[in-house]
Amino acid sequence: MTRPTPSIRTMAESLLVTTGQAIKHGVASDDTYRYRLATCFSCEQFNHKSRRCGKCGCFMAAKARIAGDPRMLCPLHLWQR
Repeated sequence: MTRPTPSIRTMAESLLVTTGQAIKHGVASDDTYRYRLATCFSCEQFNHKSRRCGKCGCFMAAKARIAGDPRMLCPLHLWQR
């Protein structure tokens, strides 16, 4: 089943937050990156075909690489350790 894509507004807001986190914090470690992607791949909101989050619309291979506050980056707050 294909999940609906979030609204343009939702995706734009997520992009702004992610960009701010990238500017402020830079790149995540390889361990954090792998943990985040594994979390996304097991999430029911993840669209495996497009490799995007069904909640925020982000391309997760790129977003998972951003360091910063995991509560701000994952809309479902699943990146907490």
